[in-house]
Amino acid sequence: MPHVVIKLLTFLATIPLLIWVTLQVVLRQSSLDTAKNRLGIATDRPPEKPVIWLHAASLGELTSIKPFLLYLARNFPDHLLLITTNNPAALKAARGWADLPMILQTAPLDIPFVVNRFLAYWSPAGFVNIEGEIWPNRFISLAKKQVPSIMLNARLSDRSAKKLSKLGASALGLVHFNQIYAQDACSADHFSTLGIPQDCVRTIPNFKSLVSLPPPDVRMQARYDRCNTLLAASTHEGEEPLILDAFQSLSEQNPNLRLILVPRHPNRVPEVMKFAQDRKLEVGIYGEKSEPEQVTVVDSLGSLQRIYPLAQVTLVGGSLVPDIGGHTPYEPLRAASAIVSGPFHSNFKQEYETLTQADACILSKSGELADALSTAFSLADELAARAQKVYPSAADPTVLFNDIARKVGLS
Repeated sequence: MPHVVIKLLTFLATIPLLIWVTLQVVLRQSSLDTAKNRLGIATDRPPEKPVIWLHAASLGELTSIKPFLLYLARNFPDHLLLITTNNPAALKAARGWADLPMILQTAPLDIPFVVNRFLAYWSPAGFVNIEGEIWPNRFISLAKKQVPSIMLNARLSDRSAKKLSKLGASALGLVHFNQIYAQDACSADHFSTLGIPQDCVRTIPNFKSLVSLPPPDVRMQARYDRCNTLLAASTHEGEEPLILDAFQSLSEQNPNLRLILVPRHPNRVPEVMKFAQDRKLEVGIYGEKSEPEQVTVVDSLGSLQRIYPLAQVTLVGGSLVPDIGGHTPYEPLRAASAIVSGPFHSNFKQEYETLTQADACILSKSGELADALSTAFSLADELAARAQKVYPSAADPTVLFNDIARKVGLS
């Protein structure tokens, strides 16, 4: 019965999805090449090497596996890396990775004839699905073609597991994975509960913990007094007013305080700047002036990792409003920036439990953000040191990478 449900849902969604792709082009909200990619039509030349296909949902997921991508490029130069995502921001940012040879394109829709067209062109020798997106038709089509497949840094929340349990691993195509590498024990348990054999599920360190930050921008370091700089990283709609109100309160006590605000989606920058203007705060675009305003808003992609070292305290975005689950604490941790999170951090539940037990971060309750940030500034060095002690730099992942490569058909 669950298989019938998947087929029915696919059938019902096919026409609306095809109309949506067409409208995106007509309304100039996406390019013709993007539309072709969504329909499984390649816009690159046929591959001359065996292809390893990797799919990531977002820029964060793609960034988290960059060390693994570099490993593949270095150790398997006779293979071509094909990266797909549904996120335009991820595509744009990854195109700037000059150190990584790969083909980037928008992912095909999860419709059987589209997926089969895509597979017929690229003939992947292996497939890697990153984190949490589940595409039943894609997984089943790969299995029919006997393509070795793994799920890497896999995450399955309590809520998602409850919903998916009604369908089961077989209907979702999950039983066809050679290995599911779960990023935490809770996710591993959820996959097993869905019906995945336990020997096919392995818990590994969260790939986001492997992050190695690039050196900070020396020019910007000279402009910001680190002890008086707050970073709000990857913020979402509904969070900026809360952050700006808290910042305004802190600024009354410390006029030298500066806020660097990085919206998760750069198209929201004008809206975010207006929030600051409405509060009579000096606001500008990050990097435009030698003397930064009270609030500077970052309007570009891919620069956040170089900004973390500028800030004494980092407020992790996606944690002040429900239904997002919070973003990674590993990047501010690696930059020795004290971590503040709101109450909604389910994406990194285990990490925050560990950090909290070690008194290595500040968790803000609703309506208490200003107090939480003030505490973080007063304890910043201690918080950062404890966090780095709890989560030291990861060991060499080569042994893990070798195992993953074997599971996806590389040797």
